Amino acid sequence: MKRIRTGALLAGALCVLTVVPAGAVSVLDVAGAGMWATVSVAQDALGRDGVNAAPPVQDEQSIGFVGLEKTVRANNQTIQGFQKTLASIQNTNLDAQFLVQEMQYQAQYKQYKAEYDAYNDFITALGQSQDAVAQAQIAMATKLRDLAAAGMDTMKRTIDGLDEAQEEAEDQLEDTYTTTKKQLDNTANQIVVGAQTAYIGIITTQEGIATLDRNLAALDRQIAVVEKQVEIGMASQLTLDNLRQTRRTTAAQRETLTLMQTTTENQLSLLCGNTAATTVKPTTLPTVTDAQLSDMNYEEDLKEALDNSYSIWSAQDAAREASNQYEDGESSTVDAYEAAKLNLDYAKESAENTFRQLYLDVQDKKRLLDEAKAAYDTEKKNFDVDALQYERGMISQLDYLTAQDDLAAKQDAVNTAEHDLFTAYNTYDWAKRGYMAGGAM
Repeated sequence: MKRIRTGALLAGALCVLTVVPAGAVSVLDVAGAGMWATVSVAQDALGRDGVNAAPPVQDEQSIGFVGLEKTVRANNQTIQGFQKTLASIQNTNLDAQFLVQEMQYQAQYKQYKAEYDAYNDFITALGQSQDAVAQAQIAMATKLRDLAAAGMDTMKRTIDGLDEAQEEAEDQLEDTYTTTKKQLDNTANQIVVGAQTAYIGIITTQEGIATLDRNLAALDRQIAVVEKQVEIGMASQLTLDNLRQTRRTTAAQRETLTLMQTTTENQLSLLCGNTAATTVKPTTLPTVTDAQLSDMNYEEDLKEALDNSYSIWSAQDAAREASNQYEDGESSTVDAYEAAKLNLDYAKESAENTFRQLYLDVQDKKRLLDEAKAAYDTEKKNFDVDALQYERGMISQLDYLTAQDDLAAKQDAVNTAEHDLFTAYNTYDWAKRGYMAGGAM
């Protein structure tokens, strides 16, 4: 009789659920809470000594991976806030602001002009009086008239420079809009990637639960056999107790994964702009086609990635700002500008190196998928032999069911390899679009 590799199956299932692909964004970071912290809160809500009250029933919505990005961008509240921020900058009315300023400056000019005329009339009225008091008054009025004249001159220069100032303000506003849009677009991309990571995580968790269900069924079969063996003295009670403990542990792990799945579904729902009363259920995960892999062209894709790279744009913007400050005399040395140029060079080298690793990762994941499929094909042949032997009564039903489990485990490996390839390809595609977790792109 074949022995069930329970420990290996459990370890493999949990490993799949806890490993985050390199370069992926954690949706938990985006949502603002860790998975296990959320699980702990949920346990507190249920009570330490048992379930106190059932949570309210939630509405369910199904969503596919293809439409996920569009849904998040259209409905996520944070991204909607970004759009309002950009609209506020774009709708800034500089014409009205500068018209108001011109009216204020004109009013001040008229006030200075009135003061100038008044002091000038006063001086003219006193004429050439030799009276000491009159001479002192003329001297004071002359100083005040000169101050008013200086005020008039300042206001005139300010009014004459309003057109140039408005042009400069418009350039600054455009620069502010471009910079803000780049930053907010990058953050919005992070939110979308976080939602995609949650989506993939839910699919992986579902498959992990299915694996544990299969393990539980296998353990139940083995426990039933060992119970009979204990009765006739062929197995010890300790062996049976160990199997039962393994089953309890496996069942507890299944409950944990079920709670993790529910928690992540709720987080994904919030990222999609839903209320807490709605949960999102992913449908399926796309597979990477041979055509998509064939279309990958390293040189062309690298150029696209570098052109779209947010980190390179950010470094270029910092270098531009440092150059402007140096030219405007705001910096007494060239150190800041030289540092900015070095950072730009590093950003370019880092982006190219990272993109190369992502390209190679896709190739490696494709190789692992091919190996998993080959292993499945071999196991399928073995299973066909076991099935034929079972039909002829040459092996027991327990051996036959164990062979089914072995085949299902190979299918799990294929599913995992397909998910890993999709994750690697999706990360590569995001890099071409200019975004990669951690700011490397």
